[in-house]
Amino acid sequence: MVWACFTGERLGPLIVCDDAGIGAEEYEDILYDGLFSLIDDLLEPPDDPETIQVADEHTLLFMQDNAPCHKAKCVREFLEENHILVMEWPPQSPYLNPIENLWTDLKARFHRRFMELFNHPSKSLEARYRYGEILQEVWYSQGMEVVEALIRSMPRRCEAVIQAQGGWTKY
Repeated sequence: MVWACFTGERLGPLIVCDDAGIGAEEYEDILYDGLFSLIDDLLEPPDDPETIQVADEHTLLFMQDNAPCHKAKCVREFLEENHILVMEWPPQSPYLNPIENLWTDLKARFHRRFMELFNHPSKSLEARYRYGEILQEVWYSQGMEVVEALIRSMPRRCEAVIQAQGGWTKY
């Protein structure tokens, strides 16, 4: 299992989880290590004193679906305490989040890279470590074109959910 995030301008970190599933406590750790490191980078003052910094902690909106660990009371409180605004998520629209489409692309590119390097999967600790390295390589080697297209599609995605009254959409 992996967690990752992105903005309209850059990929955030990709975190490979040790176990197959995570609970609320593990998710808090992931947010602290992944999301907060990206936010810190985004809010770092520019090196050039002539550059105007437009983003601040009030301009960020975090998207996550309704997975149980995302909606846990302790996670909601953690995000609120750290002033992370979270997009209200429609209950029947888990694939509205553009990162879901990015996962499909990441899996396909990981599989291709995996097949180049190995002839069969392994559950050994060494192999799992290597898979994590490949996931990192694949994540950071992708261009921003797909990410930008996904972000541009958000108004259409949101409109489709509204039209479907929270029901099924092609997204």
